[in-house]
Amino acid sequence: MLGVLSLSLTAIFDATQVYAQARQPHRTSSQAIDITFWNGHPSGALKKQMHAEIAWFNDTHPNIHVSYIDKYTDVQSITAAMIAGTAPNVGMPHLDAAQQFVKNGYLLNLTPYLNGSNGFTKRQIAQDFYPSVWNGRSISSGARYILPYEENGQMVIFYNADLLKKAGISTAPRTWAQVEQDAKAVSALGSQYHGIAWTPSLTQYLVMTADMGGKIWSSPNRTQFALDNAGAIAALTMLRDMVANNDMILTQNYDYQLDYGTGNVGLLIEASAGWTYDLKSAGGKFVMKATPAPAGPTGKAFNYVNGDSLAIFKTGTKAQQDAAWTFAKWLTSPVVNAAWDKAANYLPTSAMAAKILTPYYKANPNQGAAFSNPKLWMTDPSANATEFYAAENAMNNDFLRGLNGQETVQQAVTNMNTVGNEYLSGKLRG
Repeated sequence: MLGVLSLSLTAIFDATQVYAQARQPHRTSSQAIDITFWNGHPSGALKKQMHAEIAWFNDTHPNIHVSYIDKYTDVQSITAAMIAGTAPNVGMPHLDAAQQFVKNGYLLNLTPYLNGSNGFTKRQIAQDFYPSVWNGRSISSGARYILPYEENGQMVIFYNADLLKKAGISTAPRTWAQVEQDAKAVSALGSQYHGIAWTPSLTQYLVMTADMGGKIWSSPNRTQFALDNAGAIAALTMLRDMVANNDMILTQNYDYQLDYGTGNVGLLIEASAGWTYDLKSAGGKFVMKATPAPAGPTGKAFNYVNGDSLAIFKTGTKAQQDAAWTFAKWLTSPVVNAAWDKAANYLPTSAMAAKILTPYYKANPNQGAAFSNPKLWMTDPSANATEFYAAENAMNNDFLRGLNGQETVQQAVTNMNTVGNEYLSGKLRG
C-alpha cells in the first residue's frame, strides 16, 4: 500500500487541515516532474479540501509537483483544451463525459498501469474499492479508462427534530411507511406546516422502487428498463398520495432548502453531500438531525451512489503520464478518500476507508447516517451512461405528471418505461 497509509488516523484528518492553514515550504526535487490537474470542485469547502489534498501529495512526493486549475472536466472545455494543447494531465470527468473522451481518443488506457509494478493487485482492488464502486467505472469493455474518486449517497433523510417532537414523534423514521406517517403528522399541525419538501428526483424514485421490491432493469447489463412492475407502482403511489394529501410539497432545484429553513418543514429526502447546505439553511433556528435511508416492505434500504472519477489524458511525456498515474492512484487510496469524505460528507469507496471513518461517524452520527450498506448500492449504468442520462431527462415528464395527478400512476410508470427504453436503445437521442 501507499506509504501515506502508515499515518495515524488522527494525523490523516489533521493533515489536510494543516496544509490548508499553513503550508511548510515544498521540498521539490530539482528533477521534479510537473503535471496539471483540473479540480472538479471549483468553489466552496470542497475547493479548499482539494487544494489541501494536492498540497499533501506534493509534500509527500518530492519528485512530482501537481499544479491545479479549478475547472470542470466537461466535454466542451476539454475539447477546446485538447485542440489548444492546454489539456490537463489529470481531470475529474463524470461518466458521460468520460465516455465521450474515450470515443474522441483523449483518454489514456489505464490497464497497463493497473497491471504494472505500481498498479493494483486483485487484493488491493478488493481492499480499496467496493465492488459496486469499481464496477461502476467500467465504461469500456476490455479496458479501464477511469478510477473511482468519490460517491455521493443519494438517499438519506434529514429532519427538523424540534418540529417532529412538536408533532408527537419521538423517534426518527426508519421505513417508508414511517416517513409517510411522520409527514402526515407534521402537516396536521397547521396549514403553514409541510411534512416533506422535495425536488422530484428520478434517481431517488429508483431507490424507492427497489425498496418496494421492484425491478429497475430487465437484465444485469442494464441496457433496458423493466420498470412496469408492482414495486415501481407502489413507490409512485406513495409519493402521489403524499402530494395529493399536502403532506409533501414539490419544489424546483434547491428551493426545498429555503422551505426547510423556515422551520415549517419536517423532513427532507436528500443526498449525503446536502448536509452542509441544509444545515446552513436551518441556521441554528432548530435542531437538525439525520436518519439513514428508509427501508421498504422488503426490509432492505437501497441507496444510489454517484460522483466524479479520475482520468488521465493523452498529454505530456511518458514521465508525466507515469506521474499522473501515481497522483490519481494516491487520490483513490482509502486514507485520502476518508479525508475527502469527512470534508464533503460523501461516502467511503472502500471497507478500509469506512473503517478509518468509524470513529468520526460515532462522534458525528448525523454524518454517519448517510453511510448505508454498500451491498445495496445502485449506480449509473456505466457502459451506456450517456443514453441513461438522456433517458432520465425524458422520463421526468411523465414522472412529474404522475406525481401531480395529471396521469394515473400506472400510465406514468408505463410511459416512463417506454420512453426510457427508446433513449437507452438509441432510437431517441437527447
